[in-house]
Amino acid sequence: LLAVSLNRRIGSYRHLFRFELELQVAKHFERQEQWEGNGAFVVRWLPFWWDGLVDTSFAVGEGLSVASEVPELENDYRDESRKTLNYVFLELDFFLPDRPRWGLLARLHHRSGVFGLFDGEQDAANAVGLGLKYRF
Repeated sequence: LLAVSLNRRIGSYRHLFRFELELQVAKHFERQEQWEGNGAFVVRWLPFWWDGLVDTSFAVGEGLSVASEVPELENDYRDESRKTLNYVFLELDFFLPDRPRWGLLARLHHRSGVFGLFDGEQDAANAVGLGLKYRF
């Protein structure tokens, strides 16, 4: 899975939380060849006691995921998955205080039918990713 995301801040609550919108395009490889587009509303927790050493944030995103075709690996676990499913992600990002533009991230990428809400779909698919992040 290779993904590129654009993220925009839309608000905050004190210095504790930031609210964001994110759009993502992803390309799957090997057994899955489809493209995937995701959009999410994001809540990001900002303060950690070690931020002076490594500026860290934790984010949860919730939205929609649309695949260009039904993902083959998702069909291994159920009769027939769907192109459009719910999208959730959990993310930790890390920036060095003296290099505030470039950082590292770890993300759990989750597609699911939300217990049948999406056309009766009950199951889910997950991917774990590591990546680079650039603030501009």
